[in-house]
Amino acid sequence: MRQITESWSNWMFGPMLYYETMVAGMFDWQKESADAFGRLLSSLYGVELNGYGAVTREPRHSDLYAGKTLAHTKTMTDAGTLYFGFLSRDFNPLHFNDALAQKTRFKGRIAHGFHTASMFSGVLAELCPWCVYLQQEMEFTGPVRPGDKITATGTIEEIDDKGVLAVGLQCTNQRDEVVVRGRAILKKLKEVYQ
Repeated sequence: MRQITESWSNWMFGPMLYYETMVAGMFDWQKESADAFGRLLSSLYGVELNGYGAVTREPRHSDLYAGKTLAHTKTMTDAGTLYFGFLSRDFNPLHFNDALAQKTRFKGRIAHGFHTASMFSGVLAELCPWCVYLQQEMEFTGPVRPGDKITATGTIEEIDDKGVLAVGLQCTNQRDEVVVRGRAILKKLKEVYQ
């Protein structure tokens, strides 16, 4: 009888607990959204806003140099995983179904790999303004779980005379474990860098 009662309660209350966790994660996401919103408005209007400097409207070649580093930090939430699922159309049960994910080597749900790696895009936009992506290499080295605080870091490794940049990238969790590493190739927009 106890087994039946536990199964019934998991069936009835399991989804509620998942949604409770997701709603709590939405509040964390919203705190970080204020940061993102400030960056967006700064980009649109080119003015300092909420502590974010004006976006460089006329960049200089000297703004980009080997050794320049930048990092962004974000908490991975269930809400973010849900949004990324809708954005990417990736509804793999590994990201959403805890019971099935518990049976895998990960022993629970994990975030989408590309959700984590998408943080590279934001780092590159600020580290290398007015440059375009040409190529990306990535290696996924560890799982990212809901609640993990991920720091994406980019470092300009080299710039050639044609304005092509090589940038080393990595994402680490709150335990300083590398979960994604990679390298991006970008190119300065010649119509902007005069």
